[in-house]
Amino acid sequence: MSLSKQALGLAREPTLAEPISEMGISVLPGAVRRLYPANTTIAREYQARSFILVMTAGWAAFAKTLRNGSRLIVDFALPHEIAFIEFCGDGGETVTALSDVTAIELTGPVHTCFSRYPQSICEAIMLAEARRYSRVTEHLAGVSRRGPIERTAHLLLELGCRAHRSVTGYPQRFECPLTQAQLADALGLSAVHVSRVLKDLRENGLVSFRNGVVELHDHAGLIKIAGFDRSYISS
Repeated sequence: MSLSKQALGLAREPTLAEPISEMGISVLPGAVRRLYPANTTIAREYQARSFILVMTAGWAAFAKTLRNGSRLIVDFALPHEIAFIEFCGDGGETVTALSDVTAIELTGPVHTCFSRYPQSICEAIMLAEARRYSRVTEHLAGVSRRGPIERTAHLLLELGCRAHRSVTGYPQRFECPLTQAQLADALGLSAVHVSRVLKDLRENGLVSFRNGVVELHDHAGLIKIAGFDRSYISS
């Protein structure tokens, strides 16, 4: 989630996550610039960590690993969004850089920010928390109640909206660094099943995913199949 217009002087067009002024964030108390190369572990579950990442570039994944070694990606952090790393040591998620990530780190825990940062920054943090809760709720509904095609279409539409950062339109294409295995972990499917679903979507002229680029060929068709309502990421 981007910071507020009052804090950062952002663009006029309405967007999901408007460009972040690194200069304005980097001068906040405790702010540190970070670079995480692709495949780097940013934080690990069961390790006590508490900070906020203001993503300036790159994608990261929040994942839960089960005892049998299987993994579920719970959420993603995209450029110009606020990501929360607040683990108490007896749970949490493993956070991994899917591509090269650059970010500005603000020291946590989150609740202490309200005594250290301007009101506009605090409001943006609260809104980011609310939106993450909404995303995780939708992902839970997807893996538990939507069929494989519906949940795949739903996730690709969400990622397209967030990558495009528009509250009014859908992109024709967007860069997506996910491997097929990572997409499978986000959808609660096997990689083989994801391959079949993507083939079906492609052959029906709806969407294609090749070489790190997703192309949305039929927005209306995808929205209908997924039952997609973007209000949970744009409200």
